[in-house]
Amino acid sequence: MNGRTRLIIGCLLAALTGGCDDAAPPAPPNPTPLAESFDSDSAGTVSGRVVWEGDLPRVPRFRAPINPCGDAGMGQKFERSNPFAPVIAAGNRGVVGAVVFLRGVDPRQSRPWDLPPVVVEMCDFNYRVRQGTAVTRAGFVRRGAAVEFVSRQAVFHSLRARGDAFFTLAFLDPGQTQQRVFDRDGVVELSSAAGYFWARAHLFVTEHPYFALTDATGRFTLPRVPPGEYELVCWLPDWHEKERELDADSWQISRLTFRDPVEVTRRVRVLPCQSTEADFTLSVKTFAR
Repeated sequence: MNGRTRLIIGCLLAALTGGCDDAAPPAPPNPTPLAESFDSDSAGTVSGRVVWEGDLPRVPRFRAPINPCGDAGMGQKFERSNPFAPVIAAGNRGVVGAVVFLRGVDPRQSRPWDLPPVVVEMCDFNYRVRQGTAVTRAGFVRRGAAVEFVSRQAVFHSLRARGDAFFTLAFLDPGQTQQRVFDRDGVVELSSAAGYFWARAHLFVTEHPYFALTDATGRFTLPRVPPGEYELVCWLPDWHEKERELDADSWQISRLTFRDPVEVTRRVRVLPCQSTEADFTLSVKTFAR
């Protein structure tokens, strides 16, 4: 049995079984009560920038068939970008799409949850996360809420979740949607179980809404923060490969894992009705581990 046949059989088995989850999805838990003691009149703001210092990273691209499943898996190769290559603004060196959030927020003092629902789309052999008008590679989910997953492409997709959630969902047809409830705080990495090893996205499951993505200039804003001392975290995935598995017959990449994401932290103090500025500086050395 050659590598292509094994991949096709694996895809079909995943489709027929509906993924690797044997148990039914858990019932939605009661979300953590928020804003029981929130005082909007005393809330402050945390804002700042994430910037890149020094040499720009050199991140090689991958070469892969356009569709690893089926006969196309042995065909022409195309270039695919490393999903975790940092996006750095040319003009001001702002890091685009970095995740910035607060640790240590008392949910009772938090502002109400005001972030839009998350939809994960599979298209162009990749993943994109929609949250309101934003289309990115990361989404913020309230613990106990459901995320919608939908295929926009007329090929077989199988989505794998790992990290602080563990499941696989198979999608046979375009327009097919499934939902999943996330009942555990943490970071969930989404990847492909259908051979699209470059496809990646992340979901952050949390009790409070103090999460943000940096914009096209590297800026972030966390509004309506209750006064207090917190840990401010800047999170970015690492583009360096940790391990790759090759198909024994075709010598193509069948699975790829990356190093653990990088977290840079600092303490911030939010005063009543005040704006706190806090910046982060990243470099190639930040990822040299």
